[in-house]
Amino acid sequence: MKTYLTIALQAVEQAAKICQQVQAQLVEEDSLTKKDRSPVTVADFASQAIICKRLKEAFPEIDIVGEEDAQSLRQDENREVLNKIGQFLPDWSVDQILDSIDLGNGEPGALFWTLDPIDGTKGFLRKDQYAIALALLKDGQPVLGVLGCPNLPFNGQADRGTLMYAIKGEGAFTLPLGGGEAKQVHVSDNDPEDVVRFLESVEAGHANHSLQGRLMAHFGDRAKAVRFDSQVKYAVLARADADVYLRLPNSEKPDYREKIWDHAAGALIVQEAGGTVTDMFGKPLEFNHGKKLMANRGLVVTNGKLHQKIIELLNRG
Repeated sequence: MKTYLTIALQAVEQAAKICQQVQAQLVEEDSLTKKDRSPVTVADFASQAIICKRLKEAFPEIDIVGEEDAQSLRQDENREVLNKIGQFLPDWSVDQILDSIDLGNGEPGALFWTLDPIDGTKGFLRKDQYAIALALLKDGQPVLGVLGCPNLPFNGQADRGTLMYAIKGEGAFTLPLGGGEAKQVHVSDNDPEDVVRFLESVEAGHANHSLQGRLMAHFGDRAKAVRFDSQVKYAVLARADADVYLRLPNSEKPDYREKIWDHAAGALIVQEAGGTVTDMFGKPLEFNHGKKLMANRGLVVTNGKLHQKIIELLNRG
């Protein structure tokens, strides 16, 4: 497992550095208001190409289930995006870029990687929080997870991003982007009688904020809201900077199910940091139903001490 971890950390860190370059050079103040997604599209595809290439070189027998594919980039109208990707991968040919992205078109099996090359599109465009999420799954469960969080300060150092990783049964750890000593992380010790810090998505459409608001009201003044984009929320909770993360179903999308690449890495990291991750009914997450969590509805992520209380509140008649 150590070999898998070494390659995974190197791949995610390399992708994070490219994403930082894209963000610094292509994202302008009005990118979001103009709905110009091209900068994050460039970073998204470049990130997947880098990570898939590194993984396949090291572990050619293991499929990669990634979020993206290169079909749209092969169309003439997207040639400009492809050319911009090439600017950040100057030693790569066009075919190498396209083929490396498509290395992520694998299918879930007994052992496979799952990858979200950039989670948090609007956070990226705001130059705020986003994450690169990579997990190795065996027999339907994550056994290794890596989160690259380029804009999440490491131990208060605003100029350093954060890497976080976990191996099943061995704990969760953090280290700064760019290298440094890894330190183990643990979730908070807060219980229902303490201040309860709830993580909320910055984007309101991503979850049922009204239901979360009603649940927070149960804790009165002890409930505090902490807002972050993307799977960065898992990293924040794992290092004890928050206590509860809810991903509750939106009533307007009753058939929606979460994608595995949006949660596999983060879920393992929180669990290995001592937290608990289930669906909203207290059922463990099942990653062996294809590319979505088809057997689960909603997510509840806590420091463990708060979990049963949150489940009870959510499922009151």
